[in-house]
Amino acid sequence: MSMRKPPMALTLAITLWACSPKHYIAKGDAHLHGQRPDAAAQEYQRALDKDPTAVDALRGMAESYIQREQPVRAIMPAQRAVRAGNIPAHRLLARAMLTIGRSADAIKVLEKARKAAPENNAFQQMLVEALIADGQYDTAADTADALLIDMSDPHARTLHAWALSRADRMNDAVAIAADAAAIASDDGQIQAECAAIFWKAKREKSYAQANKMARALLPASPRQALIQAKWLQEQGHTERAIRTVEGLRGAYTTNGKVAATLGLLYAEQSGWSDATRHLGAALTLKPYSNTKTVSGVTRMNSGDNLREGLRRAELIEIAERLGDAYRAMGRHGNAATAWTTATEHTIKPSAEDYIRIAQAWNRAGNIVQMGQNAQTASTMAPQNPEAHLLLARAYDGANNLEWSIRHAQKSWELDPSQAMVVIFLGELYERRGEKRMARELYRDALRRHPSDARIYAAFERVGGSRRR
Repeated sequence: MSMRKPPMALTLAITLWACSPKHYIAKGDAHLHGQRPDAAAQEYQRALDKDPTAVDALRGMAESYIQREQPVRAIMPAQRAVRAGNIPAHRLLARAMLTIGRSADAIKVLEKARKAAPENNAFQQMLVEALIADGQYDTAADTADALLIDMSDPHARTLHAWALSRADRMNDAVAIAADAAAIASDDGQIQAECAAIFWKAKREKSYAQANKMARALLPASPRQALIQAKWLQEQGHTERAIRTVEGLRGAYTTNGKVAATLGLLYAEQSGWSDATRHLGAALTLKPYSNTKTVSGVTRMNSGDNLREGLRRAELIEIAERLGDAYRAMGRHGNAATAWTTATEHTIKPSAEDYIRIAQAWNRAGNIVQMGQNAQTASTMAPQNPEAHLLLARAYDGANNLEWSIRHAQKSWELDPSQAMVVIFLGELYERRGEKRMARELYRDALRRHPSDARIYAAFERVGGSRRR
């Protein structure tokens, strides 16, 4: 009997171990290491069924959700693990928060984690990433200078260069990027990101070298990376999506879809200068540059009607957002040109499309283009008061008072609620020496706008007087 006890005890110990939470956690960790998050989640759940407070199971569950691209579901187990004092769980919680756009909360988590583990390089790098995601570009660059400068890891060096680039410290960014590119000569993604920085800084020789390495190491098509960037944007991590596509832009420089995606991402963040740079380039690259005009209608060179329609819709969006970006920068002539491109590719453009273009040309001071677009709009929509007003201003700019008065009068008749129209029309009459007509016009306008001081001032200027 005594000889059988040790084997029985061993068997019992093994049985207890096989049924313990630690056993399931170990199996889950093995599955995670093998990139099998579904199987890992099942094991962690078995551990939590045994012990709902098993911290490593909570940590593992959070990580499995992140690997399965379910950041929202990762937050609860990660928070529970953090509250239980699990240090690695801070990284998972911060990652989940960053992915869904909660950068400010991620910063708080990472600052707390750094206090608990001040020498942890992963926390330091994630803090820089979170600051960038929060739009604190200068702070992120300064933090990178303080925390990442001595790290030899090429990913840390590339992140440092990216932080400096986002803060527009391009000379410093180029220096760090050159170091990263030299260290990671066999990493296509790093070479691509460095190439993008060199390109933005106009360092042609460094760019050409990094671009060549990136193209040799990366897949022939950027399709999968673009899908990942779109997912990041949809989740709320636009900044990470931008960084991803910037790398693609550094590698696939002649790909119009990459340039368009990057420009649209920058436009979403109101990064107008970068948006115009990439959206403008997209229109000159395939597949968007491959167009021709047939019977006055711009068409794509494609035998596939569905593909043609999708491509046209993409091109219109690119041109629209390019115009919006130029308008935000006060470059109204460029905005008008971009919107014209969008209108030319629209199968049935509206009068409002041409009115918007005419307004932009008006702000840019191009009277001829303003008049042409206003004429088109007024022909398409004869009852549109704004079209007639713009046409009147164009004729006025061309010193044609007769036609300017005609269209200003038409605009006022169509919409007498616009006080500025009647003031403009009255000034036209005054310049033609018809003060009586101007006075009667102002008198009639005052019946509609009795409290408008501008009309009263114009009325008195031509000899009118207020009735007591």
